[in-house]
Amino acid sequence: MLIVDRMLVGGIRFVLGKIAAAVDAELNDRRGGPAHEARRLQGHRGRGDGGLRARVMFRFYAGKGGVGKTTCASAAAIALSRRRARTLVVSTDPAHSLADALDARLSASPRRMRGNLFAVQLDADRALSRWLGARERSFRVIASRGTYLDDEDIDSLFRLSLPGVDELVGLVELRRLARGFEEVVVDTAPTGHTLRLLAMPATLAKLADVLDDLQAKHRAMARSLRGSVRRDAEDAVIDELREEAASLRALLGSDDAEVHWITLAEPLSLAESRDGVSALQAAGMRLARVIVNRLTPRPDRRCRLCAARRAEEARMVEAARGLGAPLYGVPEEDREPRGLQDLERLGRALETSLRRDAIRSGPPESDGRKAAEGQESFLPALDELAPAGIRLLFFGGKGGVGKTTVASAAAISIARRGGPVLLLSTDPAHSLADVLQMPVGDRELEVEPGLRARELDAGRMFERRGEKYRAAVEELFATLRGGSSFDAPYDRAVMEDLIDLSPPGLDEVFALLAVIEALQGYRLVVVDTAPTGHALRLLELSAKAREWVQVLLQIQLKYRRVTGLGDLARDLTDTARELRELQELLQDPARCRFVPVTRGAALPRLETARLLTNLKKLRIAAPALLVNARTPQGCSRCNRAAADEEREIERLRRICRGCAMLAAPRIAPAPQGAAALARFARTWKRME
Repeated sequence: MLIVDRMLVGGIRFVLGKIAAAVDAELNDRRGGPAHEARRLQGHRGRGDGGLRARVMFRFYAGKGGVGKTTCASAAAIALSRRRARTLVVSTDPAHSLADALDARLSASPRRMRGNLFAVQLDADRALSRWLGARERSFRVIASRGTYLDDEDIDSLFRLSLPGVDELVGLVELRRLARGFEEVVVDTAPTGHTLRLLAMPATLAKLADVLDDLQAKHRAMARSLRGSVRRDAEDAVIDELREEAASLRALLGSDDAEVHWITLAEPLSLAESRDGVSALQAAGMRLARVIVNRLTPRPDRRCRLCAARRAEEARMVEAARGLGAPLYGVPEEDREPRGLQDLERLGRALETSLRRDAIRSGPPESDGRKAAEGQESFLPALDELAPAGIRLLFFGGKGGVGKTTVASAAAISIARRGGPVLLLSTDPAHSLADVLQMPVGDRELEVEPGLRARELDAGRMFERRGEKYRAAVEELFATLRGGSSFDAPYDRAVMEDLIDLSPPGLDEVFALLAVIEALQGYRLVVVDTAPTGHALRLLELSAKAREWVQVLLQIQLKYRRVTGLGDLARDLTDTARELRELQELLQDPARCRFVPVTRGAALPRLETARLLTNLKKLRIAAPALLVNARTPQGCSRCNRAAADEEREIERLRRICRGCAMLAAPRIAPAPQGAAALARFARTWKRME
């Protein structure tokens, strides 16, 4: 709770200036372009329309993590490029898989794959750093004019890093990369963060309002001294930011942008699709089609798993027709499509609409793998994940590997051995309620004795604290004024706009707050994280937040003769201590563990390798890994899939030498509800 309060009260306005500076720099290329090859490809045309061709089509491929957005987006881009359209496929997910899907090396500059096809993995942090210098001076001037801090203070704040910048500059960088292309296919992050990305034009407009409020103080002073105000470079920067926000908003609502929603014919994926499609339509974006990916082909002989999957898929496909868009179906490949040849074949499958009679199945059939009621078989696996003394247990990995199902099953089983345990979802596109089949929300809900669950709603938490922020800011603002009323209208306007602004990284900030608060009341907190990129951002935040608190405390001490120390300094000191304790806990393998959840396939395996490397850098223990959804023996296709998975598992063994590897079977339909999840947990085995 204290982290957000202090950021907003003591310094967030200056960081917003920093971000806006970078964003404006991205939009107004005054000092040249990126690498020479990308500049040549995109054809720099100066400012104004951002160098775009008269008509550029933006096609966003969106959906729940793990549904196949990357492969579908890549396949669609290949098909478009073969029609002689100059095509760029872009990944905006901070945990990129585009290079893995294309089986190629990619960077932040477009690379020609073949003919008219180019690919790039957007690097928002690099874009921020690259362009900040071009606008930093103007934004420093605005900050110094509109605040009480000197250059040393502003320098300290500008050096701080921020979460969430990928959502803020993503659209801006995307539009810059689109120069010189006719078709831009966007491989997006999973649902929750994609919705924040698409909402960023409104945030940019609010940033412009905050900067204009800061500049208003300077205008008032100039008017009182000179009798008139001359517009300067800082006013121009604010205007350009406002204009670009309006332009991006108009683009997303135009015929030049459309969404292709990818889903699986599974209950969790369909539930998230309903929420995501509703949010996109409410925002005025055009839904071109819904693609139901990885439909189970008819088996060549009796197969319990395939029969159960096809029965479930038939029901889910019929429900998907209610999403309000043309429905397309893509059968599951025998092996994961990678490389241009595989993806070109998938591109042809993407052009097939889904007929009502396309999926026929017999009555639902159990896959025959219900676990025994006893817990003995599960005890060794449970001890690998959560031995005595563990306080914080994270489950994470690539989208779609089954993090929520695994985290829920583990939390139920652990709580039955002794609570209290909190199951906390920090993914903005929550699935806990669907998995548990209970009305889980932002308030803690008892699942069963010893276990409570919560789906963190960062936006609602921010709104609830609005009044508290207003009171705290007004108190500090009155102290800084020192009794003078000259600056009151301008300072108050700045603070009011800040309180209404949802800053980038909001999900991670409030997730960190929720973890700190939960540790005070629970023996164990089990965290169901967002997919890899945003989970890592959360884990990195404790150190970054400590830097913020230390800088704010230094500024507070510097001005103690004017403002006094009071509650703010004491709260900052307490916050620094809590963050230090949290960071120590995260790096203590006896109290904190991260369990990567993966599958026996190339893309999840490659992302798991990167995840383990980053966890090692953060000094967070990951002594156990769970391979989910292993295919049992059955029809010829299932047997081939099981053999392919075994080869990928052998590669995983080489990646995570020294860590325990657990396996969970593929079950259809997927387990939902506490009883089914507890049975599912008892199927987990250690792989020798």
